[in-house]
Amino acid sequence: MPIFWTILLFLLGAAKGKEICYEDLRCFSDTEPWAGTAIRPLKVLPWSPEKISTRFLLYTNENPNNFQTLLLSDPSTTEASNFQTNRKTRFIIHGFIDKGDESWVTDISI
Repeated sequence: MPIFWTILLFLLGAAKGKEICYEDLRCFSDTEPWAGTAIRPLKVLPWSPEKISTRFLLYTNENPNNFQTLLLSDPSTTEASNFQTNRKTRFIIHGFIDKGDESWVTDISI
């Protein structure tokens, strides 16, 4: 039983948390609510958008079957896209295992 409590305390961590900041996003810490909770017991800071290769796949009435790739690091991709601020926009956020270009994303975006 002592091993269980040792592991639990290690995972939850009692020390002051670490923090990492990404330009244009914000800062993230390894404390609650991002970590150290029952749902997120591991204290792991998020990877950088560059490492993850963050991108946004845009489907519009003009391109319902093929997405346009929008990059946070390149605003010209949004300017050159079919995105219009006067239209309703919905965001579909996939899980961390998916890449976002699976068929279920296309199916629910139509």
